[in-house]
Amino acid sequence: MEINQVKISDHYLIAKQMDQVDYEDNFQLKTKALKNAPLTRDCMIAFFKSFSPMLIKLILIRESIARKLGLKTANKTTSEERNKALDEFEGNIGDSIAIFEVLDKNDTELLTGQSDKHLDFRLSFISYQQDDFNIVELATTVKFHNVLGKIYFFIVKPFHRYFMRRILMRMKSKLVQATSN
Repeated sequence: MEINQVKISDHYLIAKQMDQVDYEDNFQLKTKALKNAPLTRDCMIAFFKSFSPMLIKLILIRESIARKLGLKTANKTTSEERNKALDEFEGNIGDSIAIFEVLDKNDTELLTGQSDKHLDFRLSFISYQQDDFNIVELATTVKFHNVLGKIYFFIVKPFHRYFMRRILMRMKSKLVQATSN
């Protein structure tokens, strides 16, 4: 298994979503462990099921602070509510998990995101085959609207970069299970 940071391809939906971005990254898992390229819907579900207990605690802290600042927050905060949302998720445009609403999709990409008063973010779940490898990518873009957005992302950015790599590593085992059925 190999995880690398790669450029966001110009033909991806996420690349066409915003005229200007202030931050972008794309982490790629390249593996032969998967039988097939997983469905992007399954990638999104595996993403949320791959959160470590520490990340879940940080997200709950973020939600509490964001609520006080009047920012958008997830409406399903208990583990039972989150698990039910994951079980029922179909990956259609308009569906959402937490604040990650499906904005667009095609055969290889599921584009999610949210626009808020401080910033807009997009996260794409990308899955395809290349040569003998199955590729899964997590591509992120962020556009700031104001000083609050810049301060918020300055604080969040190191955590984002750290956890995205680890989530992608943890997603592999979840996706192996999903593609073996």
